[in-house]
Amino acid sequence: AECGVNADVEKHLELGKKLLAAGQLADALSQFHAAVDGDPDNYIAYYRRATVFLAMGKSKAALPDLTKVIELKMDFTAARLQRGHLLLKQGKLDEAEDDFKKVLKSNPSENEEKEAQSQLVKSDEMQRLRSQALEAFQSAHYTAAITFLDKILEVCVWDAELRELRAECFIKEGEPRKAISDLKASSKLKNDNTEAFYKISTLYYQLGDHELSLSEVRECLKLDQDHKRCFAHYKQVKKLNKLIESAEELIRDGRRNDYEAAQEHNENDQQIREGLEKAQRLLKQSQKRDYYKILGVKRNAKKQEIIKAYRKLALQWHPDNFQNEEEKKKAEKKFIDIAAAKEVLSDPEMRKKFDDGEDPLDAESQQGGGGNPFHRSWNSWQGFNPFSSGGPFRFKFHFN
Repeated sequence: AECGVNADVEKHLELGKKLLAAGQLADALSQFHAAVDGDPDNYIAYYRRATVFLAMGKSKAALPDLTKVIELKMDFTAARLQRGHLLLKQGKLDEAEDDFKKVLKSNPSENEEKEAQSQLVKSDEMQRLRSQALEAFQSAHYTAAITFLDKILEVCVWDAELRELRAECFIKEGEPRKAISDLKASSKLKNDNTEAFYKISTLYYQLGDHELSLSEVRECLKLDQDHKRCFAHYKQVKKLNKLIESAEELIRDGRRNDYEAAQEHNENDQQIREGLEKAQRLLKQSQKRDYYKILGVKRNAKKQEIIKAYRKLALQWHPDNFQNEEEKKKAEKKFIDIAAAKEVLSDPEMRKKFDDGEDPLDAESQQGGGGNPFHRSWNSWQGFNPFSSGGPFRFKFHFN
C-alpha cells in the first residue's frame, strides 16, 4: 500500500512540475497540494509548492513551506537561501542573516555562496540604516528619518512596522496623504491591523474626506467590534456624514440651515465652511445645464466613462439622423449640449470649476470673462469631430 501511495505522490510531483513549467500555476498548485497530503514528510513536495506560491506572488504562504523543507532537510541550501530572501523583504534582518550564514556553512554551490555573501552585505546595510532612521525619529529629525526609511523600504518592502514609522514621520511633516499610503500598505501586510485602519480613518477625517473616513473605520470595526476608539470615532463620523449628505441634497433648494447645523457640530471643518460658500453657486447652477445629467453619468465618473457616454449620445443625437426640421433643431441643441458636457467633464480644471458651482462655459459665471463658446449655431460645428479624443474611434460628418 505504501508503494502505491509513493507512486501517486510521484505522479502528482511530476505532473505539477510540467504544469509549473507551462505556467499553469493554479493547476500545478493543486498537484503539489495532493503530493503534500499524500506524503507530509516529502520535502520536495513542500519546496515545489513554495515555488508555485512565490510565482503567484503569495510569499506569506511560501514561507511556512520553506521552513518545513528546512526542518525535513537541514542542508537544502536552495530553500534556506530563498527563505532568507523573504525574511529580508519582511525586515526580519536577524533571522535573514542567520539563514545566509548557515548557507555559507553548508557546502553551497559557487552561485549560492556568492548570493549569500551579497545578501549578508545588504542585510548589514539595512541594520545600519534602520538604526539611523530610529535615531533620527527619536530626535524629531523627521525628514532625515524619511530619507533613511525610503532606502530601507526599497529592500524591506514587506516591513509593516517600518511603513508605520514612515507614516508617523509623514504626519509630523504635514503630509497626511503619504502617511495614508503607508498605513494602507501596513494594513495589508499585518493581519488584523485595527490600529492602521483607525489611523487612516482619523487622517481622512482631518482632510475632510468623511465618506472615506467612515469606510476605513468600518474596516476597523469588522476586525474588532469592541475597539473603543474606533467605535467612538465611527459614531462621530457617521453623525457628521449624515449631516453633510443632507446638506448636499438640500443645497439645490437654497436651504443653508443644514450646512449651518453641520458647521455648529464641527465649526473648524473646512468642508462644511466651503459648502456654505458654495451653496448659492450650486443653486444658481442647478437652474442651468447639468453636464452630468446631460451625459447620464455619476458625479464621480472616470474620464473613460464620460467619453464612452459622450460617443453613444453623439451618435444618437447627430442632426444628420433627423429629417423633420423641428426634430433636427432639437437634435442640434441636444448635440451641442452633449459636446459642451464632454468639453467640461473631460478637462480636470473645467470639471473642478463646475463641481464648485461655476459653469466654465457660461459667460455670466465667468464674471464677464468672455462668451460661451458653445452658444453658437449648428453651422459653426461643421467639420467638428466629437470623437477625436485620442482613441481609435473616428466618425465622419456629412452635411447637406
